[in-house]
Amino acid sequence: MKRFYSYLINEILVLYITGTVAIVLLLLINGLLTVLPDVLSRGVPAALVAQLILYTAPAALGKAIPLALLFATLLALTRLAQDSEIKASLLLGLSPKYFIIPLISLSLVVTAISFMNNEIIVPWSQKKALEVKKSILLTSPESFVEAGSFFTDSQGRSIYIESLTKTGQFQNVTVIKPGGSQGPREIIFAKSAQVDKETGVWNLKDIRFRTFRNSSLVLDAKAKTAILPVRSLAAGSSTIPDLIYLPMRELIKRLKNPNARNHAEWTALHRKFAEPLIAIVFSLFALAITLVSFRSNFGLGLVSVLFLTFIYYATWSLANVLGNQGTLPAYIAAWIPFALYSFSAAGLFIFTWRR
Repeated sequence: MKRFYSYLINEILVLYITGTVAIVLLLLINGLLTVLPDVLSRGVPAALVAQLILYTAPAALGKAIPLALLFATLLALTRLAQDSEIKASLLLGLSPKYFIIPLISLSLVVTAISFMNNEIIVPWSQKKALEVKKSILLTSPESFVEAGSFFTDSQGRSIYIESLTKTGQFQNVTVIKPGGSQGPREIIFAKSAQVDKETGVWNLKDIRFRTFRNSSLVLDAKAKTAILPVRSLAAGSSTIPDLIYLPMRELIKRLKNPNARNHAEWTALHRKFAEPLIAIVFSLFALAITLVSFRSNFGLGLVSVLFLTFIYYATWSLANVLGNQGTLPAYIAAWIPFALYSFSAAGLFIFTWRR
């Protein structure tokens, strides 16, 4: 049995490593495509660009670690079924439970790696990435800042700059701190702003500051000057950073704030457990659908495997958006993909057993 377990795990591992690398590369390309051409055209040192790619890789790896297991397990078991190796195993008296043991063992390892990556490695790498982005911004701030465009920083604030003078001063700057479905939490309007290259902050002048609670204005104040810390400035995006990569302690600290609507934080807290644990469900789902295809005499092709993998990514993306906005309760939004593949696996196992 040890030989059988080792053989099955080795068949999956080769495809798993390949799938993980492919997914990480796709996510990195998708994330960096919007800024890399402009950064390179502005003469930013290649070493800084390489560091940025290196430090953003663990976040992409966080999504790839569980997802690649679904892809690899489906493809490996499909190959075994097409080569009649599953039939040979059943003829030798190996029931499906002998497939479950190595699959569960592998998925538990993947779950542990995913959780440790999200909780330890990614928070560290993102801090390093912010330092690199700060260096890039100070080296060539115009590579990120363009008049008439929206930007976002590491705190999720949307920043709009109406115009940019030849001296590098910003005119008519609006800073919006989002509050989900309830509208903005804070709005800051400044007639001008200047980047302090030594500290990386913005010096604002002639400011109007507004605070909202439950879509109602609770504070309207004015000031001559103010300092705005801006980190991880990126163009063309107004989305909230993925809070799942905050350390657990910091995430819980945010949740204790009684004056904040913590839809995104609660969703991230549930996702911290749901996303690593879904690796176990993926392995069971792959085995169940392979047994159904084997019993029904039809095989899963590469297109079918990619489609089943894409379903998870699409469901995961939509559920996260709805959870962050408060449209869905956090526990539902975070666990929808887990529940979808769990119920599907259970239904497929029942169908196979009856046949």
